[in-house]
Amino acid sequence: MDADKLVRAKSKLRKQLLAARVNRRERDSEDVQRQLVADSWRIALLDYVIETVPIKGTVCAFLPTATEPPILPALRAIHESGRTVLAPISRPGRILDWARWTPQTPVEISRFGIQEPVGPRLGTEAFGHADLRLVPALAVDARGVRLGYGGGFYDTALGAAAKGPHGAANIGICFADELLEAGGVPSESHDARLLQVCTEEGFTRIRRSP
Repeated sequence: MDADKLVRAKSKLRKQLLAARVNRRERDSEDVQRQLVADSWRIALLDYVIETVPIKGTVCAFLPTATEPPILPALRAIHESGRTVLAPISRPGRILDWARWTPQTPVEISRFGIQEPVGPRLGTEAFGHADLRLVPALAVDARGVRLGYGGGFYDTALGAAAKGPHGAANIGICFADELLEAGGVPSESHDARLLQVCTEEGFTRIRRSP
């Protein structure tokens, strides 16, 4: 697939998934249902963090929008477990800076409509040095190819982290029906792959291609 066709295919899929998320938000507007879904992520992610991230270790995450997976209760639990939670701050040039987040941290709304923590910035390298990275995704296919929002921020961050010495796990975060079959996300050979995904139904491990 040539570059133009790839861009168009990704754009079309992205629009479909974003529309589906809006519909999901309207369908799951009941507080009880929303809480059940949020609890699923809280339990799964906290168990994983306790098993894999040392006390006082660092987890890079994201502060979800209204249509994204509701992982905020999970982040509160991770913070309360003694781990440090960092959240991203977007900068020009498709760069993510990072700042510490706690449930009491004030936030500002970015130009993308995303909550960003207010506080000392820790630099782009904080992502590469984290013990665990929770990566937002609109979809992930069976090869581990991630579809993002099109800004390229996480592509840049994941690419830089892959070159570093710290082999932390990258966990894709999306809904269960956004796990697609192999080839479901248009890609190029150099695209970063995720090896694990967490949905409201638990963890899925991606099998490496031969």
